[in-house]
Amino acid sequence: MELGADGVLMNTAIAGATDPGAMAEAMNHAVRAGTLAYTAGRIQRKLYATASSPIEGKI
Repeated sequence: MELGADGVLMNTAIAGATDPGAMAEAMNHAVRAGTLAYTAGRIQRKLYATASSPIEGKI
């Protein structure tokens, strides 16, 4: 979906599952999670890597 697809054919994954209803629900959650992550936005890019957790006071 991030690449611009409007839909994805998931028939094989759902139809071949032991519990097709649960698989369809899992796919639903996956699409919603992806959309939520995309709309949340990424962290800002940096020129150089920096530690996300400070070392001072931990040791």
